Amino acid sequence: MNRLEQLRRNLDKDTMVGVEIGPFFNPIAPKAEGWKTTVIDYQDGEGLRRTARNHPERTIRSKVNTIEDVDIVWDGRPLDKVALKRNAAGYDFVIASHVIEHTPDILGFLQQCSRLLKPDGVVSLAVPDMRKCFDLLKSPTSIREILTAHRERRIRHTPEVLFEARAWATTRDARGAWVAGNHLPIGFAHSFGKALRRYKADIRQMGKARPYVDAHTWFFTPASFELAIMELNQIGLLSLKIAWLEENQGSEFIVQMRRADIIEAMPPDKFDAERIRLALKHYAEFDSEVGPSYREIPSAPEPERVIVEVPVELRVEVPVEVFVPIEPPIEPTLDLMRRLASRIRRKMLSLVGLA
Repeated sequence: MNRLEQLRRNLDKDTMVGVEIGPFFNPIAPKAEGWKTTVIDYQDGEGLRRTARNHPERTIRSKVNTIEDVDIVWDGRPLDKVALKRNAAGYDFVIASHVIEHTPDILGFLQQCSRLLKPDGVVSLAVPDMRKCFDLLKSPTSIREILTAHRERRIRHTPEVLFEARAWATTRDARGAWVAGNHLPIGFAHSFGKALRRYKADIRQMGKARPYVDAHTWFFTPASFELAIMELNQIGLLSLKIAWLEENQGSEFIVQMRRADIIEAMPPDKFDAERIRLALKHYAEFDSEVGPSYREIPSAPEPERVIVEVPVELRVEVPVEVFVPIEPPIEPTLDLMRRLASRIRRKMLSLVGLA
């Protein structure tokens, strides 16, 4: 099964209506082939075709004619708010190929996709596999980062996100994407110093009107993506559940999720066991691609280690039962209360200078 067949699995162009987000020159469900698709992109069709004609990559320039007319030009408003105006009954599917990694708020994006769908509708995603593209050496996305971006309702990337995108963009043999098993030399696409200068410039521009700058923000292996979605399901923030997830021969994996009105929380013991399994699977997946490259690096000299013997006084404590008699509390008497009242009065007078 090729990637097109994977992304179209469970979709039927004769009976279903859907949304495709950001197809650009490579639509998965093109209207030209009879799909009942609402196309959403950041430019209209003519603008995208103009961009493709001037693109530095010959492959993209050659596909100008595959770019379809755009039905909704996305201006940052919630997807469900704009797309449901065209079809209030909702959609059977949403397709987003290499889109979610660019969204400033990935949870907000997935929630909007969920609200677009009819009950049991499908979200079909192509997601970059960080092991096989320029995200290789970046830290994998955590639930902390997802929740932070959503709480802040981000609509653009932070200076720190852009700094990481530039400073840690990685190549293998000077290429930004590769297939599994490629263990060619690793390098950086940009200098750290240049990334730092851009970061400082971005900081100075905060609070000012500035153009949107795109970047990869979210970095996954198949297992780490599955873990993130499972945790969002458990928290109750996402009504999309993974139906299946598969790798393919390229630098990506394909995942389909279905909308569910209710996703039952997993029992704590089962949930924790699954978290551990997926976290360990993520590291195993990573080692399969990165481990050979690391093992080819000459070992750095080990720092000298000196073992110093420090005498330790040995003390053995023997528990001893000690009987401490407890005397009954003193019962207040009238005379005792008078003496206490007199002391309090003298103290108060001294504080105000009258004693």
